[in-house]
Amino acid sequence: MIFFYGTRASKIKEYTLRNTSCSYCNTRDSFHVTTYSRYFHFFWIPIIPLYKTSIAECSHCKKTYAEKEFSADMQKSFSRQKLEKPSKRPLWQGCGCLVLVVLGIFFMSMSFYGVYLRSNGEDTMPRDQDPRKQLLDMDIKQLTLTPDKQKDSIASYLKACVAYDIVSGIDTDKIAYFTKTDRNKLLVLLRIRDMKRIAAADRKVVITIIEDCLSTIENMEGITEYYLVVEGKWNTLLVKTPFDADLSGRFADKYKLLPFYGSDTTHTITKPDSLLVPN
Repeated sequence: MIFFYGTRASKIKEYTLRNTSCSYCNTRDSFHVTTYSRYFHFFWIPIIPLYKTSIAECSHCKKTYAEKEFSADMQKSFSRQKLEKPSKRPLWQGCGCLVLVVLGIFFMSMSFYGVYLRSNGEDTMPRDQDPRKQLLDMDIKQLTLTPDKQKDSIASYLKACVAYDIVSGIDTDKIAYFTKTDRNKLLVLLRIRDMKRIAAADRKVVITIIEDCLSTIENMEGITEYYLVVEGKWNTLLVKTPFDADLSGRFADKYKLLPFYGSDTTHTITKPDSLLVPN
């Protein structure tokens, strides 16, 4: 791969020197001084500003002088001009440095987040490669307004219980349900499309209602881990697991539910529950 880098300069100020004469043609007050700012670039993107340099040119004979070649009169006049009109370096010459700082902070944050995930025993496999993500998305597609009591008894019971306890403003007939068990774990999915009728800060009451309904179901002693999620019309709104929760009521990370499907790619998921519910 070819990298393009180096230094470039841009003109930032022009001055006209007074009370001076060209040592080559003796013309009075003929000097025009141009100040340049030099910077380091990478693929022509300014990264770090370096230094400033000035060049004087006689408008009569076109002879040029580097700043170190200025006579005493030229130096005196130039210093006065810089005091009156300072040659400030443009901010854009350091924009690349700012971008590097932002990228550095981003990658450090991602690195620390990865350490956090590993320290908490979470799988760091990219989600688009995690088969558990596909399993969850498949289960979400099974949400239904009319859960079958024989195939999904818990969802059927929750439909009746939640319809009784739900806060006003929601059409309970339009709440979709799906549940699944895996050994000691229970996954509960709901979709409430008209959740907008409830303020975001108050939406977590739905999770409380679900938990209250689950606590009244018999023969649930073997279930020790509950994974609860409430989908909205367009996105996930609420998530609660034994290890984490996202209850702001606006945007929740549904993939916090992935531990329900196990910690490895060979984990086998059981079919929907066969638990008994109260008559």
